[in-house]
Amino acid sequence: MNLGFRVSATACAVLVAGSLFGSVPFARPDAMRGPALKDVRLRGAPAVKMNRFFQARMLSETAQKDVFGEARGAFRDRDDDERVVIPGKKMGGIWRGEFWGKLMLGTARVADYLQDPALTKFVADECHRLMAYQDADGYLGSYADKENVWIPEDAKKAMGHVHGWNTVWNLWNRKYAIWAMLMAYKTTGDKAILASVERQMDQWIDMMHRLKLPLIETGQPEKVGLPSMSVLKPLLMLYAETGKKAYLDYAQEMLPDWDRADGRCPNFYRNADRADALYTWYPNPQAWGKSYEMMSCWSGLLEYARMTGDERSLETVKKLRDNVLRTELNVLGDVGYVDQFYGAASQPNACTEVCDTIHWIRLNLDLYLMTGDKTYCDAIEPAYFNAFLAGVYRDGTWGAFAIRGAMCHNHDRQCGYAWNHCCVNNVPRAFMDMAEGSVTVDRAGVYHVNFYQDATVTLDGATFEIAGNYPVGNVVTVKVSGRTDAKVEFRRPAWCPKLDVARAGDAYTLTFDMNPRLLDGPDTVTAEKKGWHYTRYLHNYRAWKNAISDSYRATPAATVMWGPLLLAKSRRTGASLNELTDLATVRGQGYSVKLTPSTGDGVWGAWDVELTKPGAPAIRAKACDYQSAGDEPFADGTVRFSVWF
Repeated sequence: MNLGFRVSATACAVLVAGSLFGSVPFARPDAMRGPALKDVRLRGAPAVKMNRFFQARMLSETAQKDVFGEARGAFRDRDDDERVVIPGKKMGGIWRGEFWGKLMLGTARVADYLQDPALTKFVADECHRLMAYQDADGYLGSYADKENVWIPEDAKKAMGHVHGWNTVWNLWNRKYAIWAMLMAYKTTGDKAILASVERQMDQWIDMMHRLKLPLIETGQPEKVGLPSMSVLKPLLMLYAETGKKAYLDYAQEMLPDWDRADGRCPNFYRNADRADALYTWYPNPQAWGKSYEMMSCWSGLLEYARMTGDERSLETVKKLRDNVLRTELNVLGDVGYVDQFYGAASQPNACTEVCDTIHWIRLNLDLYLMTGDKTYCDAIEPAYFNAFLAGVYRDGTWGAFAIRGAMCHNHDRQCGYAWNHCCVNNVPRAFMDMAEGSVTVDRAGVYHVNFYQDATVTLDGATFEIAGNYPVGNVVTVKVSGRTDAKVEFRRPAWCPKLDVARAGDAYTLTFDMNPRLLDGPDTVTAEKKGWHYTRYLHNYRAWKNAISDSYRATPAATVMWGPLLLAKSRRTGASLNELTDLATVRGQGYSVKLTPSTGDGVWGAWDVELTKPGAPAIRAKACDYQSAGDEPFADGTVRFSVWF
């Protein structure tokens, strides 16, 4: 039976070239190409936060000894499969093994960005420290039982039901080690690291074939194979690097489980044309609608389209992405409701996981690079400036697990570890993605300036110096040097009704209409203080349970925007706790908004907000950019905020 997952003639020809020259080029070339990371320097307020994070989490002695040491310990101890369900059998576990891979994945890219010889050496040395735990058969993981990859039927019966977050993340953990070490090889050129990666992947494939287990059957059953099947992207990247056809064959082996006549969840290929919201496709989306695992799988499908020229995979991802943009976009600029696709677009009690934001940014960046369609950049910009930056703490030492629309963020720890957390370890990836997408060049040689954060970018001989404190500031200068013949295009963001571009020699002055606006928030509310949405909103409330509970909305409310920036009232702008927990709103009452740039201590941007309507007294408040409103762990109660007006 032809399932439609065969290598095109183009890909076959490319495979031959790959076997000769050590790498396989894309069968479907991207429409856009970004700069090498070493040729970008991000600047401005976001970069101050970024550089502090790099220092604290990758460059410092504490980072290299304690942070990496703790993460590496999961492979030394191999105790992630510690949950005993049936006496004598370890049938479940946790995910400490993911932390090293996420940490190294970001560190390898940052080493490429910084071109710091000491950091590059650390990347290579740290990979070799991990490789010391690799078994003779190639297995390198955090589970003592390397075959502990699924829940057999007898375990399901013993459990009564399969539920909870700590059940079999073995393959998910291994995926991150494989991916991270592949990126480390690309940064360092150390062939021993690549050889270790190949041995890991070969053992994975051989083991799964011997067990006769498709990946859709592995991991936590509720998650319908998504964590394990997210190996698709690094698997295909490894194929591109080595030309080893077994890796492409394994990718094609798993894809029919997303194209099933029986309709088994999630069935991406056949469901992509559906108009109804993704989370409504199957019962219990709280279990299977795991957002960043799902987006990780979609990124794999994009890689498959690149490597084989399969347009159906690209079109499938475009449609799935458009579905969640319509049904899951929350007011914070991200998609999902605390790591679930569950109708976040209708939930004003916004709470979103930073990992989701990071994967949403990358998914849209890949779609932009592949297609050249700048509407994908319109999704990246608010996600980066709002949800992502809000989740990175200003001192660089930590970050949030989930960010809220009011009161304070969730800065939880995971798996009993002190130094590592899934979202915190993922943070560098989004900074590097913004660097990669800042300026691109198309196949005709036209340059495209996509993002306007202060930066210096060199690409194909042209250097772009971008300055203006955007988007707090609305006037940006772009100086172009090195190529007198450079043709340049500037992205006008979707929120911007008018962008004026003036040129004087090699310098361009861009003036953005920041379009201050009062937006009605979602009109559907989970109002009762009970049930799944409420508990997810309260998660990690600690000592502030009552204050966070008081900020939970029973009615819709409005938000205020300045360009791509979501604004917030905050203790940092002088708001009292009573003001921040006041659930009164101007939504739907005919008000208009006026924003006057102001100043404020401890914030990137500040504005005087004036809300007016005929016949009513004006309502005034002071607000700041959302990411500044609460970007550090709460201690004394002074860091509190609300995006609701």
